[in-house]
Amino acid sequence: MKTIEEIKKEDLNRKNSLVVKATLLCVILAALVDIAMKKDVAVILSIIIAGGIGVAIVAAMHYFKKATTLIPYVAIILVSSVMYIIMENSVSPTAYFLLFFILGLAVIYMQRKLLWLSSALGLIIITVFTFIHQTQLSLELKNYVTIYLLFILVTILLNFQLALANKLSENIVSAQNESKLLLEHNLNMKNTVTQSTASISSLMENVKHRSEENLQSALEMKDSVAEISAGIQTQTDVIIDITHSIEKTNQLAENTSKLADKLHEDAKMAEKVTNEGDLLITKLKDDISLSFTEMEQVNNHIISLSSLIEQTAQSAAAIQDIANQTNLLALNASIEAARAGDSGKGFAVVAEEVRKLADISRKTASQITENLHLVINDTDRTKNTIHLTGEKLTNNLMLAAETKEVFQKIFQTFTQLKEDITLSDSWTKQIYHSSKNIGESIDEFSSVIEEASASLQEIASTVSLQTEHHEHLFQSVTNASDSMENLMELQQK
Repeated sequence: MKTIEEIKKEDLNRKNSLVVKATLLCVILAALVDIAMKKDVAVILSIIIAGGIGVAIVAAMHYFKKATTLIPYVAIILVSSVMYIIMENSVSPTAYFLLFFILGLAVIYMQRKLLWLSSALGLIIITVFTFIHQTQLSLELKNYVTIYLLFILVTILLNFQLALANKLSENIVSAQNESKLLLEHNLNMKNTVTQSTASISSLMENVKHRSEENLQSALEMKDSVAEISAGIQTQTDVIIDITHSIEKTNQLAENTSKLADKLHEDAKMAEKVTNEGDLLITKLKDDISLSFTEMEQVNNHIISLSSLIEQTAQSAAAIQDIANQTNLLALNASIEAARAGDSGKGFAVVAEEVRKLADISRKTASQITENLHLVINDTDRTKNTIHLTGEKLTNNLMLAAETKEVFQKIFQTFTQLKEDITLSDSWTKQIYHSSKNIGESIDEFSSVIEEASASLQEIASTVSLQTEHHEHLFQSVTNASDSMENLMELQQK
């Protein structure tokens, strides 16, 4: 955009160019008037040469850009001189009208100084021309006053016109300055909006990326919680099966304990009978059949006890398998809790406690199995001993002399049997209490699992709600990002 000074300079050059043409026209007009009035060639040539020199000076100053601000003054003086020469060559009242050309030339520049200069020169020329040619003009005084008054009034009107034009020019300059300031303000605002838009667009892109990551994380968390919930449900079902197995095991252990108590009483009775048999050796033949019968009953009880012990061993093996499976479930729960991150820390603690309980159950079941194997071995030995004793009682009915030794062996055998039955009863009671403790622990674990399942359901509901919120947020951020891109494209346009 051009500055005010550049605009003024260009306007002055245009006006100077017009004035150069006007002065040239003035000289040509003066020459034509002299030619028309058949003046001397010397006068015509003097006008042409003098006027041509003046026009040449003005034109040189204009085209070579030398003292361009003085051109208006030189041109007005030159035109005033030419107008006076024309008036001298054609003396008449109408010659006064040529002076208005000087005022018109001054008005071109729209400067009061030039207007008053041209007005002063015109009044001087009027005065001089009137004084010299008063006799030739033959005008009355009022006519001369009218000429002066008309010239002065035109000058005043032109002065008012110049004032209005200058005021309009000032308003235009002020409006141009305001437009320039407004343009600069708009440019600054545009740059600010562009920078802000770019910054907001970058932030929206970052928010969009973060929202997408949060949405993916929420979806993954939702899937993980669903998997954990399914795993907990499976574990709940397994725990229910374990609870049923424990209840059966408790029943078997209780029956075994009762049978062991009965065997213990039987062993005491057998011991008493053996003592009496040692005292009543003479009645061996009569009582041997009864002793053999009782021996067979004991043998049957031992067989039943052996069967129950085998069943108890199988239950202990089942407990060990359950403990191993519980341990595996606890490991899976720990893995799922680790996958869940911070929200699965509480469940990881529960899984660790389950693993510890499973380890205790496995060790207890292993110990029970070993003890049961010992009881089974001892029971087998007892069965074999009783069987051999029965055979000896049958085969040695006639060997009364050896009956005392046999009864001594029987006494020792029943003593050992009583001890073994007592030990077996102790182990059976330990199995029963351990199994009961396992059942109680599993019940507690089951309640913990239920609470964890309820918590996971709440977490799943919360995660689902957060996932929906993330989806809405992601959609909103996407729409905002698209709107920001459209705004940036519009800003670039």
